[in-house]
Amino acid sequence: MVFTLGGTEFALDIALTKEVATMREITPLPETDTCVEGIVNLRGNLVPVLDLRKRLRAPDTTGLADRRMVIVSFDGKSAALIVDDASEVIRVTDDLVEPVPDLISEIGADYVEGVINLKDRFITLIDLRLALSGEIGTSLEEVMQALISKQKLAPAQARLG
Repeated sequence: MVFTLGGTEFALDIALTKEVATMREITPLPETDTCVEGIVNLRGNLVPVLDLRKRLRAPDTTGLADRRMVIVSFDGKSAALIVDDASEVIRVTDDLVEPVPDLISEIGADYVEGVINLKDRFITLIDLRLALSGEIGTSLEEVMQALISKQKLAPAQARLG
């Protein structure tokens, strides 16, 4: 799936993508990583929201109203990723993916899997698991654990009330 951030095209594995949604109200969470915007209620489920622009250090080129949320699921977890736009789904064969230049890995962007050379377009292919690892992954994990605990408590509290 192709999406844009700061005028640059990125792609991630469509198998990890559940849906693309319009922006909705985000409830902020204190003391989380700066990339973690908060949580959103998605059809009765609380999902952590991550601003992918901040994580990938992309410039801000759009207004908040124009952005989209890409809902992803991997390793049994779900998250909403804020992107500028989710434009299309493309089929990519291995021969279209060029290797990552050494400099990219050296500067700590190990989440870049390669560059898709699609005619006159270059699309950065990202490994979502690596992009959401480290401190960000820990912060997301803490948010998800708190949400799970809260969801388990809610039915018990309802029975007590």
